[in-house]
Amino acid sequence: MSSTRRGVLKTAGAGAASATLAGCSLLSRVIDSDPDEPPASGVDQLPDPGKHVHGANGDWSSFGCNAGNTRAVADGAAPVDGVTERWRVEIAQTAYRAPVVADGRVYQLDHRTLRVFDAADGTELWTVEDGRTAPLVRDGVAYVPTSSALYALEADTGERLWERTFENPGQVTSPTIYDGRQLVCGAGERVVALDPETGEIRWERDVFGQVLDQLAVFQGYGLVVATEAGEVSLLTGEGTGRWRWELPSAPVGPPSADSDSVYVSCRDGSTYALMDDGLSNPKRNWTADTGWAERGICVVDDLLLVANGRGLHAVDAESGERHWESDIGDWRHTAPAYGRDTVFVGGDCLRAFDPTPGDSPDDGPAVRFEREFAGRVGPGPVLDDGTLYVVTGVEGETFALLALE
Repeated sequence: MSSTRRGVLKTAGAGAASATLAGCSLLSRVIDSDPDEPPASGVDQLPDPGKHVHGANGDWSSFGCNAGNTRAVADGAAPVDGVTERWRVEIAQTAYRAPVVADGRVYQLDHRTLRVFDAADGTELWTVEDGRTAPLVRDGVAYVPTSSALYALEADTGERLWERTFENPGQVTSPTIYDGRQLVCGAGERVVALDPETGEIRWERDVFGQVLDQLAVFQGYGLVVATEAGEVSLLTGEGTGRWRWELPSAPVGPPSADSDSVYVSCRDGSTYALMDDGLSNPKRNWTADTGWAERGICVVDDLLLVANGRGLHAVDAESGERHWESDIGDWRHTAPAYGRDTVFVGGDCLRAFDPTPGDSPDDGPAVRFEREFAGRVGPGPVLDDGTLYVVTGVEGETFALLALE
């Protein structure tokens, strides 16, 4: 167990893990806490993705922000006192994918077109047709999934560096990468590892069911694969199977991983924690009744933050105990983003919470700010360089990608 986890559990007074924890008396409790003062904006040094447990580099450079899909940004910057609009770009209402932001560019899938904008002013820089899901951006290259291929594009210009076509049927997923060693993505019912410089296939492995966007990296070397058929597998970096779980229901979104466990949200409305304290106990550790979270699970310190389309749940990562729930409105196209001791989430408006006021999750959440728009908020938010990016209704039937600071 990590030292961070031990410290938060001591504060929260959490007990040992249980097999199943469905429902909790905390749901009906009303908390009226004041938020803690947030830390100063920024960090002294951005993390080295080759040494960070989640492969974080400070950008929101993939679906889940980093290789662990934790949805927690590591640059220490966030607008915690409220937001103003810097720019907006109109997009289709059916743009149900959150953006990716890295190196001063915003990558937004607008129906089947990937549009790339300057993060400073929203100027459109280049586009790619046949985009299907979020890209991965690392070291000046955007790795873009299409219906049957993965493109490596120069981030400055969109110029194609290489293309890898897959003949097997099924969706090509967003790739993941850790320390630049290899790209790993799903192609239908197959996991494929590629050379990031050339697109050459290094290894392939068949799994049961369509691979879900996107794999999570566990402890810097394990690859966590969830499929639509209800299986979760842990592979080594060479593609060898390490563990496999058959879940009671199919996952609805990609897995997330911290240094101890893997977390998956499923169609039965449950979130499952797999493994406990690393690889020493590869069981199903606990089950929590959270509703499903198809847009991803946020993992920060010892909390899981799960948005199920109606409420935001804070669940203890060690035990599955639910610390609190907050109503966010009926909208499933949002997921939490975390930065600067603050969780941001959409729904019927944009909300920012201190999830652990008084350093205790049992006293949360405490509202930092709320901001309403003309429509529901999400996909997103995502957070990069102190700016929040959300898709929301802005007037009538018009939807837009907004940069908020």
